Amino acid sequence: MENNAEKLLLDLLNEVQLLTVSTKVSALKKFQDEFLTSDMRKQAYAAFDGERTLQEISNAIDCKLNTLQIFAQLLVEKDLVDATTVGRARILSKSTAKIAIYYASKTLESSGE
Repeated sequence: MENNAEKLLLDLLNEVQLLTVSTKVSALKKFQDEFLTSDMRKQAYAAFDGERTLQEISNAIDCKLNTLQIFAQLLVEKDLVDATTVGRARILSKSTAKIAIYYASKTLESSGE
C-alpha cells in the first residue's frame, strides 16, 4: 500500500512540475514581449544578477543611469524582480516565479475570478 501511495505522489509531483514549467515558459514569453522591448532593456534584464548595482549595470551596458532606473522601477512596482537595497544602491535579480505569478494573476483578473 505504501508503494502505491509513493508512486501516486511521485506521479502528482511530476505533473505539477510539468505544469509549472509550462506556466513559466508561457509567462516568460509574455514578459519578453511586454517588457523587454528594446536591446537596452534586454541587456539590462540579463544583467540583473543580484550582485551588481544599477550604476554598475549602467556602466557595463553603456546606458544612462536614469534610463535604467526608470526601467528597474517599472519592474519593481509590478513585482517582476527581486530587489534589495545596499546603502543607497539598488540591486535587482531575475525572478521567474514572480513573472509567472504576475501573468497568472492577470489571467485570473481578466477571467473575472
